Amino acid sequence: MEELNNAKDIETRKVQKLGSSSLFITLPKKWINKWNVKPGDKILIEVSSDGSLKLIAEKVKMENTHRTIKIDVDSLKQPLPSIVPCLYSLGYDEIILESRKAIQSKDVEDLVQVTKQMVGIEVTEVSETRIKVECLLDTEKVGIESLLRRMLNTVAKRIDDTIALLSGENLKENSVNHEDLRRLYYMLMRRIMGSKYETTKNMTKNSLIVINTTTLLNVGSVTEKLIETVKSSKLDERESKVIVETLRKVNDLLDEVVMTVLFPSTKRVLNGLNLVKESRAILSQLDNSTVVDYAKQIVGLLETALENSSCTLFLEDMPWIERNLI
Repeated sequence: MEELNNAKDIETRKVQKLGSSSLFITLPKKWINKWNVKPGDKILIEVSSDGSLKLIAEKVKMENTHRTIKIDVDSLKQPLPSIVPCLYSLGYDEIILESRKAIQSKDVEDLVQVTKQMVGIEVTEVSETRIKVECLLDTEKVGIESLLRRMLNTVAKRIDDTIALLSGENLKENSVNHEDLRRLYYMLMRRIMGSKYETTKNMTKNSLIVINTTTLLNVGSVTEKLIETVKSSKLDERESKVIVETLRKVNDLLDEVVMTVLFPSTKRVLNGLNLVKESRAILSQLDNSTVVDYAKQIVGLLETALENSSCTLFLEDMPWIERNLI
């Protein structure tokens, strides 16, 4: 496997004094030449809590830096289609698969099907020994908050579909499905994992978002199973009423899980914990069954996600946190 980009250079610069109080350092000539930095250009300075500084030429950040990777298919020890979602999530724009022998047509067909699960990526070149997969999606223009909200809305709509089904209503033909959720999942993973410009604090918060994104995908998967079970089961009026009441609590809980990780709030965390408690109390009215088990799984997954989201409280300067204790 060969990643086609340049290795990082590390140089040392001595801090110099300018005037009575100002300090400065010079910029590396190699970096200036590479990015064609001129007098008057703007340099973005990101200050991290660990004391490090990151300098980025504004013109560089505005560009969509193309990332290419070559894969030697002959030495690959896993199915060809399984690596594309990983490389897509890591932010690669061009994936080149090469072999010294003929690539199986079944692998090409599977690759095409896999790319349909992701947004902005497709197989653009196929020959006997080479396949090129390209992504034209500019991840820097896709907001993490927007994608997370869209995932929330997609899961919430499937919960609403389940409630409608339990209430005797017909599902809409254009209803969202699990594939819609999976596409959003991969987009969000690419936006976070493939990002090149993040502070340490943002990286920590984003890691929690990645964990919760996976949880939302699992909630969506269990919800699909719940819908299929409800379709094939004959629940009585009492059972349907209890499950509907639980799922309405679940939709409120989804809001608290997502909004807490985006906008840390003790009030939201406490409200979420109460919703978990109330949901379990409602479900305790019913004997164990497949439908009840799926509902319990959804509540349990969201409880874990809420615990992850609450960690963001400690990334903020909360007044009750004592720091630098010895």
